[in-house]
Amino acid sequence: MKVKEILDPSPNLIRTSDTFEHLIKILDAVKYHVIFVVDKEDKLVGIVTEGDIIKVLIPKYINMDESLISVMDVNYFERKCIENRNLTIDKIMSTTTIAVNEEDTIIKAAALMVVNKIHTLPVVRKGKVVGIVPRLTLLKHITKVLSKYEQER
Repeated sequence: MKVKEILDPSPNLIRTSDTFEHLIKILDAVKYHVIFVVDKEDKLVGIVTEGDIIKVLIPKYINMDESLISVMDVNYFERKCIENRNLTIDKIMSTTTIAVNEEDTIIKAAALMVVNKIHTLPVVRKGKVVGIVPRLTLLKHITKVLSKYEQER
């Protein structure tokens, strides 16, 4: 079976020129915990996850010395939210994007998820996002396969 037979054709998209504030505003409406980033030609150029959003608010030096967390004041998080409101998505996103084509097999999508330890894949056609395949969709497909097998026995 091919990816196009199980994909969700309504992925969450945001443009590289959009802002952190816009991203936060649309989070309530997103279906998945990932938003694909597209350029002005609608080509896939990156991804924004919940982790990427939180990383914007945490100082980079914390990666080097966690003990420095205790020196941050009580309003640090809130202050960083406001300071970063106009930060553009191209400064937040991860540029490493692993994608599948709609004509790829489901096993390829599953293998990419396992090997790369990811939960969702963008589905592209000529570089443009046409859908999303979340891990949960793969699990639901397994259920359908086994149910059909049981009925045919």
